Amino acid sequence: MAASLHVCPLTFEAGDDEWIGAFQGVPPQLIVADLSDSSELFLLRSARSRLLSIWGEGVPIPPMLALLTRRHLTSPDLRAFVDDFLLPPYEPEEVKARVALLFFRKRSVEAGDMLYFAGIRLSLGAGKVTTSEGKPLTLTPREYDLLRFLLTHRGRRYPREQILAMVWGVDYDGGERTVDIHIRRLRAKLPPETAALLETRRGMGYGFRVE
Repeated sequence: MAASLHVCPLTFEAGDDEWIGAFQGVPPQLIVADLSDSSELFLLRSARSRLLSIWGEGVPIPPMLALLTRRHLTSPDLRAFVDDFLLPPYEPEEVKARVALLFFRKRSVEAGDMLYFAGIRLSLGAGKVTTSEGKPLTLTPREYDLLRFLLTHRGRRYPREQILAMVWGVDYDGGERTVDIHIRRLRAKLPPETAALLETRRGMGYGFRVE
């Protein structure tokens, strides 16, 4: 549970002994990386390398939540090393909510759990979606990735550029209209009660409303 976490601030420059001592010899369960003053994301590579060098190749890599700025959205390291991110202003309550969701997703994937939401069941482990009655929904892999992203981040609205970065990857060459097209296709395939909660808000983006 996130409530029982031992929290210890560290700098990327800290030595191995500081890392070991900070976490009492146990690998961290989560890393929150403040990169707001850094122009690059290469520090995330060093954090992963540090974990491997200290605890060995078999160490579970913890989820990474990064505090970024818009200049980071084009970095090729974003999709490779970041599980979720926030853009300024950084609100403490939102950070806590992001952390809770990361732990939820990690536990769900490890357990092969089902995510139930407004008429559908999404398998976080098997990559399948069915209606609440068990009828499978025929989604492309990208449509599934988009649906999973929006459902595991429900309650928030994401602009097209951020959805492209998190779902398609920062190296994707297509335009933002791709998101519009896939949202439209999702709405057409989802049950009416699910599609009704997939909102578009001008100036804010797309997201599932939580009732």
